[in-house]
Amino acid sequence: MTETTFGFFDEDAKKEIRRALLKAISLPGYIVPFASREMPIARGWGTGGLQVTLSIIKEDDVLKVIDQGCDGSVNAVNIRDFIVSTTEVDTTSLTAKATVIQTRHRIPEQPLTENQILVFQVPVAEVLTTVEPDTARQKNMHAHREYSRLWVLLYEDTAQYGDSRISNRYPVEINDHYVMDPSPIPRYDIPRLNNNPALLLFGAGREKRIYAIPPYTKVTPLTFVDRDFQVETFPGISCKRCGTSDVFFDEIQGVDGTYYYCSDTANCDSMLNRKQNAA
Repeated sequence: MTETTFGFFDEDAKKEIRRALLKAISLPGYIVPFASREMPIARGWGTGGLQVTLSIIKEDDVLKVIDQGCDGSVNAVNIRDFIVSTTEVDTTSLTAKATVIQTRHRIPEQPLTENQILVFQVPVAEVLTTVEPDTARQKNMHAHREYSRLWVLLYEDTAQYGDSRISNRYPVEINDHYVMDPSPIPRYDIPRLNNNPALLLFGAGREKRIYAIPPYTKVTPLTFVDRDFQVETFPGISCKRCGTSDVFFDEIQGVDGTYYYCSDTANCDSMLNRKQNAA
């Protein structure tokens, strides 16, 4: 495959995205605009993450693509097939073997390493959108660390319901400065952002924005000093397939009741194989 077609983009397009990535890595949590390209999938279906992946992937990389933890969903399969068709890189469903992981709405259960890059598909890049629609004011608020409206939103939820009702996209503070949208990952995954050894890249194609969290960066959820950050818990629940009880679950309504399965299919396969080998 020629250099000009590797990864779908020409070299000039990839260089422009890489420059935006370098700036984002240098300023953790800062949103960097970029010239988002037209892709052979609709905007809103992962074009931002796809453009980031295509710009950084190399011939010797091993690719894994997941959608809400699943390797076999329509979104994951189509994106994986497209990347392979333009790069011919090897693919895997095993988290430990992947060097580049593109994800929608989850962080893998297995801890990541320094040799891995996790690319997030982002629908809404700006964390302040819910409290301030004007983009110029958003930039000014970030510059001055003026996040009082977010704090008021969290306070109102806490005062009325005892805790924030934000179940995903929970706002996080990066290195005690920028507050950032972590993409629609569940609260369960928020602690995994902190001090993660992998490079975390976020691409929003529709909004034409890129941001990043470098390895070993301090990431803290916005919480009040007298309240601990709470994640989803599943007391008394275990995976119907592998029996694991300490992971994030998908709830499935069956004809004869409700079942729970591991959201991370690769982790579920690993636990099932381990259980069968032990037997």
